[in-house]
Amino acid sequence: MSLIAKTVDNESKYPEVPSGVHKARCVKVIDLGTQENNYDGQTTWKHQCMIIWEVPAESNNNGEPLTISKFYTLSLHEKATLGSDLSSWRGRPFTELEKKGFDISNLVGVPCYLNVMEGKNGKPRVSSIMPLPKTEELADQFHESVVFSIDEYQKGNRDEFNKLPDGIRNIILRSKELADTQDLGDEHNGEDVPDFTNDEDVPF
Repeated sequence: MSLIAKTVDNESKYPEVPSGVHKARCVKVIDLGTQENNYDGQTTWKHQCMIIWEVPAESNNNGEPLTISKFYTLSLHEKATLGSDLSSWRGRPFTELEKKGFDISNLVGVPCYLNVMEGKNGKPRVSSIMPLPKTEELADQFHESVVFSIDEYQKGNRDEFNKLPDGIRNIILRSKELADTQDLGDEHNGEDVPDFTNDEDVPF
């Protein structure tokens, strides 16, 4: 009986974002690199990323805003989950030119509405994202903004990596880019990527 009680007490120390619609703000965008995926006996490799939001109206026992995250395959195709979620978030789909010029780090600091539902494992999950009207107020950002890039890590810039929790760092270190121990250094094709995100009515 005492063991069960301790387990319940430990779980209660980690409150989670409840189901419902919440005002939120993106605080972290993390490049996870190319990750191995095993499904139905088949192995594939997909470039993945992780987006983390803070929800100011929900807090932990220390009064700090709770966070919630979602893993994505890094694709802006309209049928990809990331492409669909970002189109819903910005209020319109990407044009082909915008897809070429879009930098996912632009999401950091951008507010939104998150629709949170209970997943099959009983954990909360982000089911959809909607734009937050400019007339809606949102508390100031609490958590530090973090943008992690595999490319920057390979160039020796480890500051953002060191800000990440151990669990996320371990995922990154399992990526094909880092597990293969191929240091690409400062290689870059030198091409400038155009910026097509100057529409004031679009959040990013």
